[in-house]
Amino acid sequence: MEVRVCKNCRRLFKYIYGPDLCQDCIKLVSKGEKDKINKELAATVKPLITEEEVKYEQVKDYIMTHPKSTIIQISEINQITPMKLLEWIREDRLEFSEDSANAWFKCADCGAKIKSGRFCNRCKIR
Repeated sequence: MEVRVCKNCRRLFKYIYGPDLCQDCIKLVSKGEKDKINKELAATVKPLITEEEVKYEQVKDYIMTHPKSTIIQISEINQITPMKLLEWIREDRLEFSEDSANAWFKCADCGAKIKSGRFCNRCKIR
């Protein structure tokens, strides 16, 4: 979940999808405007999500066939930013292989080496 600033009232809110408006401001928007926003959203967001998922599957297949590739190699060959790869790793969607000596993260809580996500298994349980 992401935190954004409402374009109407400038307050912070938890953004899930849709326009950059907090729940209070969305309630203030008239029904006609809501329909317009939803149509715009359907036209713009769904294709982006589909394209991102296609890229994710492409990257995942590449990593399965080339497990020792670096993030830079993966990003160049699959035409995706290294930041997006790191985002998928932090989300536990991808992980570094055991062969990747220098490609490990540290647990945000205890500092133990981890292959993906933000926390080690011990800290997740706690």
